Amino acid sequence: MATPDELRADLAEARKEFVEALRGAGGAWERAPAGGEGEAAWSPRQAAEHCIAADVMYASAVCVTCGYPGLERLDASYASAVDAAVGLEQASAMADGRLKYVTDKDLAMKNQRGNTVEGIMLHAIAHFRDHAKQIREASRA
Repeated sequence: MATPDELRADLAEARKEFVEALRGAGGAWERAPAGGEGEAAWSPRQAAEHCIAADVMYASAVCVTCGYPGLERLDASYASAVDAAVGLEQASAMADGRLKYVTDKDLAMKNQRGNTVEGIMLHAIAHFRDHAKQIREASRA
């Protein structure tokens, strides 16, 4: 099992990878890939808006699993990759304001679906990496 500090560091690294993908999105910001369904058909903009909102959602899920109030849902639109990077900074600050309190004991706590706090945090990390990859691929197309 990872420690809370390791999970927070991994999340910060995944966000950094996501911002790097955003920096490369430039002219492809609104371009959806040819083919694909569901999330695979999203433009970099759609993927970014979804992923940034999800950062707050995952932190909220951690809060609720630990018995604390969740965060208010974040829905925002970003006209450019630069705007999205700023939005991510704001969303991450909201999320980290809560995630900084996660303890070793909290990691094993389970929500109603049986997901542990550690699992939720690992999913958030993977989520950023998956969408960073998607944005990089759309930017190269």
